Amino acid sequence: MHITSRAISHRLLPTVAGTAVIAAVTSAAALATPGVSPAHYADSLDPGSSVTITKTVETPPIPPKPDIVLMADTTGSMDGSIANVRDNASAILSQIQGTQPTAQFAVAEYKDETDGAAVYQVDQQLTGNAADVVTGINAWSAAGGGDIPEAWIGALGRIPSTIDFRPDGTRVVVMFGDAPSHDPSLGFSLGSATSGLQAAGIRVIAIDVGDLDHDGQATHVTSQTGGVLAAADPTEVASTILSELQNLPAVVTHDTTCDPGVSLSFDQASSTVTSGGSTTFQETVTLAGGAAQGSSVTCTTRFLVNGELPGPAFVQTVEIAVNDVTPPVVTVESKTVEATGPDGATTSYAASALDNVDGPLAPDCAPPSGSLFALGSTTVTCEATDAAGNTGTGTGTITVVDTTAPTAGCPEGANPGGHVPGSHNPDGFFLLTGSDAVDTAPQIYLRDTGSGTVFGPYAAGQEIKYTENGAPPSVRTMPGGILHITGNGDAEVYATDFSGNQSAPTACLVPAPPK
Repeated sequence: MHITSRAISHRLLPTVAGTAVIAAVTSAAALATPGVSPAHYADSLDPGSSVTITKTVETPPIPPKPDIVLMADTTGSMDGSIANVRDNASAILSQIQGTQPTAQFAVAEYKDETDGAAVYQVDQQLTGNAADVVTGINAWSAAGGGDIPEAWIGALGRIPSTIDFRPDGTRVVVMFGDAPSHDPSLGFSLGSATSGLQAAGIRVIAIDVGDLDHDGQATHVTSQTGGVLAAADPTEVASTILSELQNLPAVVTHDTTCDPGVSLSFDQASSTVTSGGSTTFQETVTLAGGAAQGSSVTCTTRFLVNGELPGPAFVQTVEIAVNDVTPPVVTVESKTVEATGPDGATTSYAASALDNVDGPLAPDCAPPSGSLFALGSTTVTCEATDAAGNTGTGTGTITVVDTTAPTAGCPEGANPGGHVPGSHNPDGFFLLTGSDAVDTAPQIYLRDTGSGTVFGPYAAGQEIKYTENGAPPSVRTMPGGILHITGNGDAEVYATDFSGNQSAPTACLVPAPPK
């Protein structure tokens, strides 16, 4: 608008003073270091257990990867405001790109609908080259304007189609002016312009250096796009631009990838704070019940601000050592062995231990392999302890049996006079013998094969005289402790041990006379 349409103070802010104000704003925002804390968390957990961690995210003062359109009202009353921004342009860009090196800028301006083609124009397309941006800002010149309202609603309506925003940038329009807008203007109503900005994901920061929000238009467009409305003296526009760029909503979300066997969950999907502020998440790490014990699993979470990763400081890792809680599996051989003597048998057996993490282990056993095991069943207990302190136990049974029959015999025995015939045994004197590997005193029996009568039991070494005469079977004691046994048929002897094993019968026959 023309400078004669209303009185505006044109007190200019010198370059040095403006830079000092910008530096003060920036240093205040730099007190907290942007990023996530703790950036790394390490712990050890049992399979199936979980732990909850508090994560604090300090958002950057300026949202990440900003695409910032600086748009000025360049009608006649805006000399002071434009001069303030022009004088501090390099400082503004330096501070923003110092915080967000990927920041890019576009330069635009609007006037009144009576100003023809100059009503809206782009002075510099989006670029990261600060010198080009400064050149675009220096192109601003306060002139024109036919009445109080200007055409900034129409200018905002054209922004989505005239600025080459990056697909993944944080889109912001920073406009400053001192008058409301015609509604509609340039074919856009306040509603349609706002809807277009919303659809394009563009936030609007409006700086009122006079009467920009006279009709509530600036309040509407900033509130509906997630932006801010600020008032400023013309000498404060540059510092206000920087301050309000640090006062935008920052939506913090998270994106997590985890190794198999571990998962992360959060108490909230997102949190919205003012850029430069902090927010916390309760992060729960859960190990699966089947997580590989003795292994280490990792989750990596990227904390995004307005959908973008501000930098490596916003990447956090969680490393969990999976505790070994499973004891070794101990296997002990069970076996049955034959007794080799009255005390049983010396026996070796196999025992092994296998741990899910440590692999094969050597178990300790009692009684140890190679011990003497008594007749009957003996339980062997073996233990093995892994490096994590888990102890496994296994048992086996060693059974010592006696299944071997004794031996029996009836060699020629002594007569009552104590003499053993030298050539044959016509008188039928015999010595009952028997032996067994386990039973030291097997029992000896004599059977009359004619009548089936069994005599005994007798101890090995018993001397007998056997007579076959057809009389009823009988037994009587002769001098010298010799037993005289009478039967109807031949005599045979056999032995039994205490395990019930019975030997084969042996015939007691008179030896043939010598030839």
